[in-house]
Amino acid sequence: MNNLNTRKWSTPLIIGSGLVVAISGVLMFFGVHNPIQLAHEWVGMVFAIAIGLHVLNHWGGIKKYFAQPMALSLVGSVALVSSAFIFLSLTDAGASPTMNIVMSIESSPVDEVAPLLNETPQSVVTRMQAAGLKVEDSADTIVEIANANDREPRALMKLLFSQKSS
Repeated sequence: MNNLNTRKWSTPLIIGSGLVVAISGVLMFFGVHNPIQLAHEWVGMVFAIAIGLHVLNHWGGIKKYFAQPMALSLVGSVALVSSAFIFLSLTDAGASPTMNIVMSIESSPVDEVAPLLNETPQSVVTRMQAAGLKVEDSADTIVEIANANDREPRALMKLLFSQKSS
């Protein structure tokens, strides 16, 4: 297995991609997603491949390491907690009531969102257009408008709910 000759570059690749994944993951945790998420996903793939090569290069040592009960307990615990988070993210059980409300508003047309803002649909459309957004019709949803303008729906929500005209 050592004839793959990846020892010289698999470890530096793990270190470099691991740093990018760690930093971008922290940024995403605090709400910075675009364009960080794309880098996080692609560099994460490089990280996974580098880990695979690293495991191939060090298979003998890895087998000895995982013969230790503490190592198995720690890896098993991380795998169990990670699996729980993944499962919850795939079900409604992981969604908070607040996120359900936000997602409901994002998927609603401007006509239905305007009353929440104490505005008319036309005034909301005018406000979005004044912010440089292309809005065709007040029957468009927040998500449709965001997608048409290459924006995140959360950015439009922030615009609508934090900069209400007086």
